[in-house]
Amino acid sequence: MLLLASCVGLAWSWSTRTVGGVRTRSAPAVAAAAAGLAADAAMAADATDTAEYLWRGEVPLPGADCQERLVGASPGVALRVLRWSPTDSAAAGRRPLVFVAGWGSVFEGWRPLLTTWASRRPIIYIETREKKSAEFDFRPNVADFAMARHADDIAAVLAAIGVAPSSVDWFSSSLGATLLLDGFQRGALDGRASVMLAPNPAFKFPLWARPLLRLPLPRRGDARP
Repeated sequence: MLLLASCVGLAWSWSTRTVGGVRTRSAPAVAAAAAGLAADAAMAADATDTAEYLWRGEVPLPGADCQERLVGASPGVALRVLRWSPTDSAAAGRRPLVFVAGWGSVFEGWRPLLTTWASRRPIIYIETREKKSAEFDFRPNVADFAMARHADDIAAVLAAIGVAPSSVDWFSSSLGATLLLDGFQRGALDGRASVMLAPNPAFKFPLWARPLLRLPLPRRGDARP
């Protein structure tokens, strides 16, 4: 499955003219520029609100109750966890599915799939530490994003919420699939069954790219096969 996301670009142009070799702006041009700046500021504020929307808050889905928590994964690191419990008692009693998405993935990209699943079985959606929703009490470096750290985070989160890894099914993509392979190989994680989309034999986290996760993003992602 290919996840597509776009960023909002903000730009404006200035009207100028040259008089006697000196570049000048007329009063109408200055006023128009000021209006443009005000409009761009409003757009930026709205984009910031949109970005926060993608990383915070409960996400209601049909036929399920949602709970959001920040769960401590290691000293100084907390991860966002979304849990859906079906309102149907029979579905609520089924094995939980733990969902670990790929690098920088937002929930909106997986909304169509999770909308279908959430009413059928309990879902635990864990956002990994490279995502904007993660909270750090320190300034992270490259070593803090090693694959083993990611896998150990998932194990710690499940322990904190009282879920045994051996009792769950897994669904993961890209970085999520890669960290599960690491966890399974080291014995840090376990499970009943696992579906992995596009795991990577090696995943070098570009620390310089983490600020890109804070850029404005659309309210709706696009998930296509």
